[in-house]
Amino acid sequence: MNYRHLWYLQLIITKGSFAAAALEAGVSQPAVTQAMQAIEKEWGTVLFEKSGRQKRPTATALALAQHSTDMQARLQKLVAWQEGDGALRGTMATLRVGLAPAAALLYGSTLERAWRQFEPHGLLQIVSGSAPELLAGLEQHTLDLVIAPRPRHYQAESLQQQLHVSQPRIHARAGHPLRGAETLEDIGHAGWAVSGRGGTAGNVIEEAHQVRRMPPPRILVQCADYPTLLTLVAQSDLLCVVPHPALVPEGQQDVLRVLRIREGLPKYEVCLFWGKTRPGMRFEVIEAIVHTLTASRSRDSEVSV
Repeated sequence: MNYRHLWYLQLIITKGSFAAAALEAGVSQPAVTQAMQAIEKEWGTVLFEKSGRQKRPTATALALAQHSTDMQARLQKLVAWQEGDGALRGTMATLRVGLAPAAALLYGSTLERAWRQFEPHGLLQIVSGSAPELLAGLEQHTLDLVIAPRPRHYQAESLQQQLHVSQPRIHARAGHPLRGAETLEDIGHAGWAVSGRGGTAGNVIEEAHQVRRMPPPRILVQCADYPTLLTLVAQSDLLCVVPHPALVPEGQQDVLRVLRIREGLPKYEVCLFWGKTRPGMRFEVIEAIVHTLTASRSRDSEVSV
Protein backbone atom coordinates (compact mmCIF):
# COMPACT_ATOMS: atom_id res chain seq x y z
CA MET A 1 0.00 0.00 0.00
CA ASN A 2 1.33 3.40 -0.98
CA TYR A 3 0.97 5.75 2.00
CA ARG A 4 1.20 8.80 -0.26
CA HIS A 5 -1.92 7.58 -2.07
CA LEU A 6 -3.69 7.09 1.27
CA TRP A 7 -2.78 10.63 2.22
CA TYR A 8 -4.28 11.93 -1.04
CA LEU A 9 -7.45 9.92 -0.36
CA GLN A 10 -7.70 11.39 3.12
CA LEU A 11 -7.34 14.89 1.69
CA ILE A 12 -10.05 14.30 -0.93
CA ILE A 13 -12.48 13.24 1.78
CA THR A 14 -11.60 16.01 4.24
CA LYS A 15 -11.29 18.80 1.64
CA GLY A 16 -14.29 17.71 -0.41
CA SER A 17 -12.79 17.46 -3.91
CA PHE A 18 -9.89 16.22 -6.00
CA ALA A 19 -8.89 19.79 -6.84
CA ALA A 20 -8.80 20.89 -3.20
CA ALA A 21 -6.81 17.79 -2.25
CA ALA A 22 -4.26 18.47 -4.98
CA LEU A 23 -3.91 22.08 -3.85
CA GLU A 24 -3.37 21.04 -0.23
CA ALA A 25 -0.81 18.37 -1.19
CA GLY A 26 1.03 20.68 -3.55
CA VAL A 27 0.65 18.35 -6.53
CA SER A 28 -1.30 18.35 -9.78
CA GLN A 29 -4.89 17.14 -9.92
CA PRO A 30 -3.96 14.39 -12.44
CA ALA A 31 -1.44 13.09 -9.88
CA VAL A 32 -4.25 12.73 -7.33
CA THR A 33 -6.54 11.08 -9.90
CA GLN A 34 -3.82 8.60 -10.88
CA ALA A 35 -3.22 7.79 -7.22
CA MET A 36 -6.89 6.93 -6.73
CA GLN A 37 -6.84 4.76 -9.84
CA ALA A 38 -3.79 2.94 -8.47
CA ILE A 39 -5.59 2.19 -5.19
CA GLU A 40 -8.67 0.96 -7.05
CA LYS A 41 -6.53 -1.33 -9.19
CA GLU A 42 -4.60 -2.69 -6.20
CA TRP A 43 -7.72 -3.33 -4.11
CA GLY A 44 -10.06 -4.25 -6.96
CA THR A 45 -12.69 -1.84 -5.70
CA VAL A 46 -14.34 1.51 -6.41
CA LEU A 47 -13.45 4.46 -4.22
CA PHE A 48 -15.92 7.06 -5.51
CA GLU A 49 -19.43 6.90 -6.90
CA LYS A 50 -21.16 9.60 -8.91
CA SER A 51 -23.91 11.49 -7.16
CA GLY A 52 -25.23 14.10 -9.54
CA ARG A 53 -22.27 16.24 -10.54
CA GLN A 54 -20.24 15.18 -7.53
CA LYS A 55 -18.32 12.07 -6.54
CA ARG A 56 -18.97 10.60 -3.12
CA PRO A 57 -16.56 8.24 -1.31
CA THR A 58 -17.61 4.61 -0.93
CA ALA A 59 -17.45 2.69 2.34
CA THR A 60 -14.09 1.26 1.24
CA ALA A 61 -12.72 4.74 0.62
CA LEU A 62 -13.81 5.89 4.06
CA ALA A 63 -12.22 2.82 5.68
CA LEU A 64 -8.92 3.38 3.89
CA ALA A 65 -8.92 7.06 4.83
CA GLN A 66 -9.48 6.07 8.45
CA HIS A 67 -6.44 3.78 8.16
CA SER A 68 -4.37 6.77 7.09
CA THR A 69 -5.72 8.81 10.02
CA ASP A 70 -4.83 6.01 12.43
CA MET A 71 -1.31 5.93 11.02
CA GLN A 72 -0.86 9.62 11.71
CA ALA A 73 -2.20 9.17 15.23
CA ARG A 74 0.34 6.43 15.91
CA LEU A 75 3.10 8.66 14.57
CA GLN A 76 2.07 11.47 16.91
CA LYS A 77 1.91 9.03 19.82
CA LEU A 78 5.44 7.84 19.11
CA VAL A 79 6.71 11.40 19.02
CA ALA A 80 5.04 11.98 22.39
CA TRP A 81 6.75 8.86 23.77
CA GLN A 82 10.09 10.13 22.53
CA GLU A 83 9.56 13.45 24.26
CA GLY A 84 8.18 12.24 27.56
CA ASP A 85 8.33 8.53 28.32
CA GLY A 86 11.95 7.47 28.71
CA ALA A 87 10.94 4.01 29.90
CA LEU A 88 9.98 3.07 26.36
CA ARG A 89 13.08 4.40 24.69
CA GLY A 90 15.35 1.60 25.76
CA THR A 91 13.61 -0.77 23.32
CA MET A 92 14.10 1.67 20.42
CA ALA A 93 17.78 2.50 20.91
CA THR A 94 19.13 0.92 17.70
CA LEU A 95 17.77 0.97 14.17
CA ARG A 96 19.46 -1.41 11.73
CA VAL A 97 19.06 -0.54 8.06
CA GLY A 98 20.42 -2.12 4.91
CA LEU A 99 21.08 0.33 2.08
CA ALA A 100 22.30 -0.40 -1.42
CA PRO A 101 25.18 1.95 -2.41
CA ALA A 102 23.01 4.39 -4.37
CA ALA A 103 20.22 4.24 -1.78
CA ALA A 104 22.66 5.26 0.95
CA LEU A 105 23.43 8.48 -0.89
CA LEU A 106 19.84 9.24 -1.85
CA TYR A 107 18.01 8.32 1.35
CA GLY A 108 20.56 8.15 4.16
CA SER A 109 20.03 11.68 5.46
CA THR A 110 16.22 11.45 5.25
CA LEU A 111 16.30 8.16 7.12
CA GLU A 112 18.52 9.61 9.83
CA ARG A 113 16.15 12.55 10.34
CA ALA A 114 13.17 10.19 10.53
CA TRP A 115 14.91 8.08 13.19
CA ARG A 116 15.78 11.18 15.22
CA GLN A 117 12.08 11.95 15.62
CA PHE A 118 11.89 8.95 17.95
CA GLU A 119 15.43 8.51 19.26
CA PRO A 120 17.47 11.73 19.40
CA HIS A 121 20.38 9.76 20.90
CA GLY A 122 19.66 6.34 19.42
CA LEU A 123 22.12 4.45 17.21
CA LEU A 124 21.48 4.16 13.47
CA GLN A 125 23.40 1.21 12.02
CA ILE A 126 23.71 1.31 8.22
CA VAL A 127 24.79 -1.86 6.44
CA SER A 128 25.74 -1.79 2.76
CA GLY A 129 25.50 -4.68 0.33
CA SER A 130 23.71 -6.11 -2.68
CA ALA A 131 19.93 -6.28 -2.71
CA PRO A 132 19.80 -10.10 -2.24
CA GLU A 133 22.17 -9.90 0.75
CA LEU A 134 20.22 -7.11 2.41
CA LEU A 135 16.84 -8.74 1.83
CA ALA A 136 18.19 -11.97 3.32
CA GLY A 137 19.16 -9.97 6.40
CA LEU A 138 15.64 -8.56 6.58
CA GLU A 139 14.08 -12.02 6.37
CA GLN A 140 16.46 -13.27 9.08
CA HIS A 141 15.46 -10.31 11.30
CA THR A 142 19.00 -8.93 11.54
CA LEU A 143 17.85 -5.77 9.72
CA ASP A 144 14.79 -3.62 10.40
CA LEU A 145 14.54 -1.86 7.03
CA VAL A 146 16.10 -2.23 3.59
CA ILE A 147 16.24 0.26 0.71
CA ALA A 148 17.50 -1.38 -2.46
CA PRO A 149 16.59 -2.19 -6.07
CA ARG A 150 13.91 -4.87 -6.13
CA PRO A 151 15.41 -7.97 -7.79
CA ARG A 152 13.57 -9.32 -10.82
CA HIS A 153 10.74 -11.67 -9.84
CA TYR A 154 11.43 -11.08 -6.14
CA GLN A 155 8.75 -12.57 -3.93
CA ALA A 156 8.86 -12.54 -0.16
CA GLU A 157 6.67 -11.95 2.86
CA SER A 158 8.27 -8.57 3.54
CA LEU A 159 6.24 -5.43 2.89
CA GLN A 160 7.50 -3.01 0.29
CA GLN A 161 6.95 0.53 -0.89
CA GLN A 162 8.38 1.85 -4.16
CA LEU A 163 10.44 5.00 -3.67
CA HIS A 164 11.55 5.65 -7.23
CA VAL A 165 12.41 3.98 -10.53
CA SER A 166 16.05 4.12 -11.54
CA GLN A 167 17.17 6.33 -14.43
CA PRO A 168 20.36 4.57 -15.55
CA ARG A 169 22.72 6.48 -17.83
CA ILE A 170 26.19 5.69 -19.06
CA HIS A 171 28.86 8.18 -17.95
CA ALA A 172 32.39 8.86 -19.15
CA ARG A 173 34.96 11.54 -18.48
CA ALA A 174 34.84 14.70 -20.54
CA GLY A 175 37.01 14.22 -23.63
CA HIS A 176 36.68 10.43 -23.56
CA PRO A 177 37.56 8.81 -26.92
CA LEU A 178 34.08 7.20 -27.01
CA ARG A 179 32.18 10.38 -26.17
CA GLY A 180 30.46 10.31 -29.58
CA ALA A 181 29.28 6.69 -29.31
CA GLU A 182 25.62 6.11 -30.16
CA THR A 183 25.07 2.39 -29.58
CA LEU A 184 26.13 -0.28 -27.11
CA GLU A 185 28.02 -1.95 -29.92
CA ASP A 186 30.11 1.22 -30.33
CA ILE A 187 31.32 0.86 -26.73
CA GLY A 188 31.45 -2.94 -26.67
CA HIS A 189 35.25 -2.97 -26.19
CA ALA A 190 35.30 -0.40 -23.38
CA GLY A 191 36.36 -1.12 -19.81
CA TRP A 192 33.78 -0.66 -17.07
CA ALA A 193 33.69 0.23 -13.40
CA VAL A 194 30.63 -0.94 -11.46
CA SER A 195 29.31 -0.42 -7.97
CA GLY A 196 29.06 -3.73 -6.14
CA ARG A 197 29.71 -7.21 -7.44
CA GLY A 198 28.86 -8.35 -10.93
CA GLY A 199 25.61 -10.18 -11.52
CA THR A 200 23.63 -8.29 -8.87
CA ALA A 201 20.57 -6.09 -9.27
CA GLY A 202 21.66 -2.63 -10.28
CA ASN A 203 24.62 -3.61 -12.47
CA VAL A 204 22.46 -2.98 -15.48
CA ILE A 205 25.22 -2.89 -18.09
CA GLU A 206 25.59 -6.66 -17.71
CA GLU A 207 21.86 -7.13 -18.10
CA ALA A 208 21.77 -4.79 -21.10
CA HIS A 209 24.42 -6.88 -22.87
CA GLN A 210 22.74 -10.14 -21.91
CA VAL A 211 19.27 -9.27 -23.21
CA ARG A 212 20.79 -8.20 -26.53
CA ARG A 213 22.94 -11.35 -26.67
CA MET A 214 26.13 -9.33 -26.73
CA PRO A 215 29.41 -10.53 -25.20
CA PRO A 216 29.63 -9.64 -21.48
CA PRO A 217 31.06 -6.16 -20.77
CA ARG A 218 34.68 -5.92 -19.63
CA ILE A 219 34.29 -5.10 -15.95
CA LEU A 220 37.71 -3.98 -14.75
CA VAL A 221 36.86 -2.33 -11.43
CA GLN A 222 34.31 -3.11 -8.72
CA CYS A 223 33.68 -0.30 -6.23
CA ALA A 224 31.89 -0.33 -2.91
CA ASP A 225 30.36 3.13 -3.36
CA TYR A 226 29.48 5.71 -6.00
CA PRO A 227 31.86 8.52 -4.91
CA THR A 228 34.82 6.18 -5.52
CA LEU A 229 33.29 4.95 -8.77
CA LEU A 230 32.77 8.45 -10.16
CA THR A 231 36.24 9.59 -9.15
CA LEU A 232 37.81 6.68 -11.01
CA VAL A 233 35.73 7.28 -14.13
CA ALA A 234 36.49 11.01 -14.09
CA GLN A 235 40.23 10.25 -14.13
CA SER A 236 40.40 7.29 -16.54
CA ASP A 237 38.92 5.82 -19.70
CA LEU A 238 36.55 3.59 -17.73
CA LEU A 239 32.81 3.85 -18.29
CA CYS A 240 30.12 3.45 -15.65
CA VAL A 241 26.35 3.47 -15.22
CA VAL A 242 24.85 5.97 -12.80
CA PRO A 243 21.30 4.98 -11.77
CA HIS A 244 20.18 8.42 -10.60
CA PRO A 245 21.30 11.93 -11.67
CA ALA A 246 21.43 13.11 -8.06
CA LEU A 247 24.38 10.78 -7.47
CA VAL A 248 26.67 13.00 -9.57
CA PRO A 249 27.89 15.85 -7.33
CA GLU A 250 27.87 19.36 -8.74
CA GLY A 251 31.66 19.45 -8.62
CA GLN A 252 31.86 16.48 -11.01
CA GLN A 253 29.17 17.47 -13.48
CA ASP A 254 31.73 19.39 -15.56
CA VAL A 255 34.15 16.46 -15.77
CA LEU A 256 31.65 13.67 -16.41
CA ARG A 257 29.46 13.35 -19.49
CA VAL A 258 26.42 11.23 -20.33
CA LEU A 259 26.86 9.08 -23.44
CA ARG A 260 23.82 9.41 -25.70
CA ILE A 261 23.32 5.71 -26.35
CA ARG A 262 20.18 4.88 -28.31
CA GLU A 263 19.43 1.61 -26.55
CA GLY A 264 17.62 1.99 -23.27
CA LEU A 265 19.15 0.44 -20.16
CA PRO A 266 17.16 -1.82 -17.83
CA LYS A 267 15.41 0.04 -15.03
CA TYR A 268 14.78 -1.10 -11.49
CA GLU A 269 12.22 -0.21 -8.87
CA VAL A 270 14.05 1.05 -5.80
CA CYS A 271 11.90 0.05 -2.84
CA LEU A 272 11.71 0.34 0.90
CA PHE A 273 11.29 -3.14 2.45
CA TRP A 274 10.27 -4.01 5.98
CA GLY A 275 8.60 -6.92 7.75
CA LYS A 276 8.42 -8.61 11.13
CA THR A 277 10.37 -6.73 13.75
CA ARG A 278 13.31 -8.23 15.57
CA PRO A 279 13.29 -8.48 19.39
CA GLY A 280 13.70 -5.05 20.97
CA MET A 281 12.18 -3.08 18.08
CA ARG A 282 8.55 -1.95 18.10
CA PHE A 283 6.64 -2.38 14.85
CA GLU A 284 4.95 0.98 15.45
CA VAL A 285 8.37 2.65 15.20
CA ILE A 286 9.14 0.94 11.88
CA GLU A 287 5.67 1.75 10.56
CA ALA A 288 6.02 5.41 11.51
CA ILE A 289 9.50 5.70 9.96
CA VAL A 290 8.17 4.12 6.77
CA HIS A 291 5.36 6.67 6.75
CA THR A 292 7.83 9.52 7.27
CA LEU A 293 10.14 8.31 4.50
CA THR A 294 7.38 7.80 1.95
CA ALA A 295 5.75 11.11 2.79
CA SER A 296 9.10 12.84 2.36
CA ARG A 297 9.74 11.17 -0.99
CA SER A 298 6.19 11.96 -2.15
CA ARG A 299 6.94 15.66 -1.82
CA ASP A 300 10.09 15.18 -3.89
CA SER A 301 8.50 12.84 -6.44
CA GLU A 302 6.82 15.67 -8.29
CA VAL A 303 10.37 16.57 -9.28
CA SER A 304 12.04 13.83 -11.31
CA VAL A 305 13.55 11.17 -9.02
